Amino acid sequence: MPVKPIERVHVGDAVFTQLKNLILGGEWAPGTRIPAEHTLKEQFGVSRVSIRSALERLKSLGLIEARQGSGTFVCLDSRDSLFDAIIPVYIQGSRDMIEILEFRLAVECEAARLACLRMDARDIGRLGRLYEKMRQAVQDPDEVARLDLDFHLQIARLSQNRYFYQVEQVLRDILSANFRKVIDAIGPDIGIQYHELILAAFAARDPEQAYDQMKTHLQRTIDTIRDYQTAAAKEGQDREGFNA
Repeated sequence: MPVKPIERVHVGDAVFTQLKNLILGGEWAPGTRIPAEHTLKEQFGVSRVSIRSALERLKSLGLIEARQGSGTFVCLDSRDSLFDAIIPVYIQGSRDMIEILEFRLAVECEAARLACLRMDARDIGRLGRLYEKMRQAVQDPDEVARLDLDFHLQIARLSQNRYFYQVEQVLRDILSANFRKVIDAIGPDIGIQYHELILAAFAARDPEQAYDQMKTHLQRTIDTIRDYQTAAAKEGQDREGFNA
């Protein structure tokens, strides 16, 4: 198996990237049974936790599936799935933050509306605890960025629409490397404020308000980043600002 020893700090990400490229590059064809966790552990020279994390991410993208008693296989439709339009962006390393956020605007507003209709009191409580953690971490931009993405991911999960959830998983992977820069640009308070308003709409069981608050939240983020990039360009800095 053509793998490389993992020497990077974020070994789970490196394992995920190599396995994903084996699938999308065609070396692991649809229907292929992939090696067991302990075999991958030995081949990569990393912990089983890192292997398991990478496999879970591949499952969430619909690239592999576990078959009880048989093992884990590359999905038959993995290269013709809905996510073919999204995953290549990740592979190519695109960090066009504005386009990604515009895509989120199209997806997450409806996800918030559906989540409001389908969640229960326990779900609202879990989101509330995420919000409180974010509020308490206001002095730690990295933690705020992580919790912000988790908050949106959980809303997608609570929509009970697997496509919204899988798309959000992909977006989370794309955004995670650079979302700290978003927090630095807009400040943590704006996101916390809008998360509180979205949470209030959920608590009031008002799906249209949840939709509107999510739309306002994401549009405000887009507008602020555009202003940030314009100012950076005038100062002779990198116009993209958020590109890796």
